[in-house]
Amino acid sequence: MKKSLLFLIVAVAFVANCSTTTKTIPGLYTDNVTLAPADYTISGDTTGKSCGGRILIFPTGITNKNGFVSTVFTTDYLEAQAIFDALSKVEGANYLVNPRFEYETTNYLLLSNTCITVKAKAVTLKTGPVK
Repeated sequence: MKKSLLFLIVAVAFVANCSTTTKTIPGLYTDNVTLAPADYTISGDTTGKSCGGRILIFPTGITNKNGFVSTVFTTDYLEAQAIFDALSKVEGANYLVNPRFEYETTNYLLLSNTCITVKAKAVTLKTGPVK
């Protein structure tokens, strides 16, 4: 009885504290936009971060600070919030070039916590795409 109870406690402790880190490949989620050289400026490096999680199937950490950055490639609300955070750090920035997302996820028995960091170069459009 004591051995099975000890085994059950060890198994629950092992399953309840899993942690993973995932990185995406640069350029995997980019969209080709052809711009004339005089129509934009690359403002420099920027980073943005967003954290949230889930309790069972219910999301937590939604701040609704994602504007209209969500596209077909960024369906996750945490990615959209991280992109919005990165864009808001550069005055007048419109796009991110080759964003790299880093995910840090911790899973517990009934809940999970995820932090997403995006690193990219910010682009400011002057008159918009020409070609």
